[in-house]
Amino acid sequence: MSKSKPLYSQIVDDIKAQILSGQLVPGDQLSTEFELAQKYGVSRITSQRALVELERAGFIYRKQGKGSFVLPLENKVVQGISHKVISMILPSDGAAGRRIDYIRGANDCLKDKGYYLNIYTTNNDIAQERRALLELPRNGISGIIHYPIARANFDVLYDLYLHSYPIVLIDKYFQSLPACSVVSDNFDGGYKATSCLIEMGHKRIAYLTNLYIEDISTVRERFFGYCKALKDHGLPINNDIIHFALDYNGDAFAPQTIELLKSLIVKNVTAIFAEHDYLAMAIYRELGNMDIKIPEDISLIGFDNVEILESLDIPLATVDQNFYEIGRTAAGRVVDMIEQCSYESSQTVIPVEVITRNSIGPAKF
Repeated sequence: MSKSKPLYSQIVDDIKAQILSGQLVPGDQLSTEFELAQKYGVSRITSQRALVELERAGFIYRKQGKGSFVLPLENKVVQGISHKVISMILPSDGAAGRRIDYIRGANDCLKDKGYYLNIYTTNNDIAQERRALLELPRNGISGIIHYPIARANFDVLYDLYLHSYPIVLIDKYFQSLPACSVVSDNFDGGYKATSCLIEMGHKRIAYLTNLYIEDISTVRERFFGYCKALKDHGLPINNDIIHFALDYNGDAFAPQTIELLKSLIVKNVTAIFAEHDYLAMAIYRELGNMDIKIPEDISLIGFDNVEILESLDIPLATVDQNFYEIGRTAAGRVVDMIEQCSYESSQTVIPVEVITRNSIGPAKF
């Protein structure tokens, strides 16, 4: 595939060409997003975006539980429908964090309301995020569902709020920004995960994250839930086993982080609460390199419930977020803003659930 054009756009062009040439005719069923991802060697979010764009352009229609089908060319949606388009800004075009479920939830909601969903990915680039926040409203996009990377573009978000532009934040929120948001109950997730470990007899529970507590609401609230659970169960909050901003690049730990993990064992830690699943998986691998057994020597729990967890030798316990419901609810909120001209700030909190798996067990002492 060409490197000069986005992957999803290349898939769109290929399928359009098949429709226009008669290779695909009205009523034909397209491959599923999973099949397209395999065929073109892309992620499922990329193939999902291609199908969304084809639907938006009027080349196909999609039926819940049935698939995607080719429309007659005379039914093709004409240009200029941006007033019925909602954009979702995501940090990456990959499966990380089950972001495909955000898209599914939003798309299902918007289809029922006669709107189209457009996906904009920023590749975790703050400058690209800023460009999207500035340009999408100017281009006539009627509303935005936004997964913010960090606080860097706070000024643009506040300007959109002042001008009553329909935008809803997902995953995280900013306390000083009176914008609408739909988030998981991260505090309750931290509380439940820690309580689960305490009920198994654990008293020395480490809290680890590679992120900064001051900047990100999810990290902060999960940590606060952890602290509240310890307090409610009469246990001390031990700062010597709480660590933020670990040196971790997504694949491996820096030497000092490995030494930190070793020190937790010396400090009689019997359980670790990793602030997100990818960090939990890295800890799982590193403890294995140290010949530390899970859960016999130490219990380990994460947060997010990403799909890859169950593929490990020992399936990891975690906190499950309802990403689909977050996407669906956020889309509904944006449409309400557009159609009812209601811009009152509010936050919707979606419940979470602890998933107990074989990486946690009774404390060894």
